[in-house]
Amino acid sequence: MRVVAGRWRGRRLLPPPDEAIRPTADRVKEALFSILGRRVEGAVFVDLCCGSGALGIEALSRGGARSVFVDDAPAALALAGRNLARCGADPGSYTLEAGDAIAWLERWRPGPGTPWVLVTDPPYRGPVAERILGLLRAGAPWPGCRALVVECASVDGSAVPEPEGWQRRRYGQASLALWLDPAGD
Repeated sequence: MRVVAGRWRGRRLLPPPDEAIRPTADRVKEALFSILGRRVEGAVFVDLCCGSGALGIEALSRGGARSVFVDDAPAALALAGRNLARCGADPGSYTLEAGDAIAWLERWRPGPGTPWVLVTDPPYRGPVAERILGLLRAGAPWPGCRALVVECASVDGSAVPEPEGWQRRRYGQASLALWLDPAGD
């Protein structure tokens, strides 16, 4: 695992200690940030189900204003914190928040006038990805939102169908369901 681009390009991140955390593959991460392009710059980046923190760290490396890391597993938040320290991230540029992804998303509201991007990589097994997609769709339009991305499995029948107006991109076993602000780059 490494930071793909930006000020921390090439920086190696600490891997998860076991298989409880499944990080986004570098190939998928590279494609995701290529798709997001300039939407990340100056935005608050929400890394929901953050695992190792690699996605939120990538956003900070590429000019994101701030990253919010959310996970219900203390080990995941600790790993994200260690990876942030490894990159030398300014503690004022991120927050680590313990909590269930669904409950967090139900109560979260971005600040007015704040551009933001939300990316989530929930466990492939179980209903979490589908529930997150439902909440994101129900909350639309989200003021200031530049992009919404849900990573899910693309094989074995557990792929989550994307809502109308979303795109699907497949990368081997991973799929990205994407909503991109049409006014973005």
